Amino acid sequence: LIVALLTLATVPANATDNSWITAPSLSSISMTGGGVTGGGSAYTFSSQASDAVVHYTGGTGQAGKFAQVTFFDFTGGVGLELQSGLAGVSSTACDHQTLGGNSHTCFFQMDESAKASFRITFSNANASAHFKLKVLAGPNISESSDALISFATPTNKISAVFKNVRGIAGGPGVVQFRVTDHGKASAGVKVRLSFKGVGENLSAVNSVSDNHGLVTVYLTNLKFFRGSAKVKASVVGGSASATSYIWWYKVKFLS
Repeated sequence: LIVALLTLATVPANATDNSWITAPSLSSISMTGGGVTGGGSAYTFSSQASDAVVHYTGGTGQAGKFAQVTFFDFTGGVGLELQSGLAGVSSTACDHQTLGGNSHTCFFQMDESAKASFRITFSNANASAHFKLKVLAGPNISESSDALISFATPTNKISAVFKNVRGIAGGPGVVQFRVTDHGKASAGVKVRLSFKGVGENLSAVNSVSDNHGLVTVYLTNLKFFRGSAKVKASVVGGSASATSYIWWYKVKFLS
């Protein structure tokens, strides 16, 4: 009996707790959204990124287990917020595990398929910013290696769908721009819009390309002026821009 008691005494109290994963690995992590590229130990987001989703895929026997991802070593002024859940720990939201509003620790539980995901929100993302993450396992905490998350200036191209369009004075004129990345339509890219010339108001001064890479904007000319307007679209944070012209015409309507 004495030998048995001495043997048990050498085992940490929580060593029999198998509710945590026991093999933390960056290979379990992937990310989507924000124009992200890369994986494993290095990810790069667009400096336009406002949010993304972190996915965790566990291995065999890890369904229902707990894990933690910690974000640290922030530089360049970038900020990060993690989506927390009203019900505490889950497979779709974070329990921060600390008091005082700490938003850099996500403690979560995998679902019946050994998967979990949670949203991260960026602030002040810029090309000089970066931070790191690691996966933690238990019950006697062990850590994965570090992954570096950085941001890059957008390299998207933008062009006018039609360089010149007609507008009917007294109503809105419409122009469209297409945003691409390596020749393919690029969705979710932020674009800034402005105009010079004949017209009063743009339907938007900031827009985002749709699933076809298109940005559509209207310009009013309620005073029936003739002439033209030059509408400019610029990729936010990038160097690409394009222009389209609206040529205003008066039309006589039959009474």
